Amino acid sequence: MSYSEEAWRAYVLAYDIEVPQEDVEEELYRVRADMKHRMIYAQMTGAETHLFPDMELEEQKDALVEAAVFEVKEPLVLKDLTKKLDFTVTPEELLAEGEAIARRQNSTLDEVKRFFGQDLAFLERDVRERKIRIWACAQ
Repeated sequence: MSYSEEAWRAYVLAYDIEVPQEDVEEELYRVRADMKHRMIYAQMTGAETHLFPDMELEEQKDALVEAAVFEVKEPLVLKDLTKKLDFTVTPEELLAEGEAIARRQNSTLDEVKRFFGQDLAFLERDVRERKIRIWACAQ
């Protein structure tokens, strides 16, 4: 089963949880700096023209703020839901995830187990968070 990134994003943004404004501002600074760097690089390589990257970023301010809020808020929401909901991850689910990774990576389950542990325990958090996302999108 999967979930919709769009629905998950909407769920997180609507979730009632305190988000430290300082963290949002720091994330916004990082996002803007990364985007400005990419614009300058694209300009230098001739891929795109960005004569006034700061102005372009200012025009995208609302979207950038929303992206920063999401990046800061998502782990808080996942942590809160993990505490509130009792989602367990079975060995069968871990095995299925390990097999899926092996297929995607054109690898073997043994190679995946060497990376994530013989019991695939290092996949447990990812599987649990995906289950939470699926549950949240169904609400």
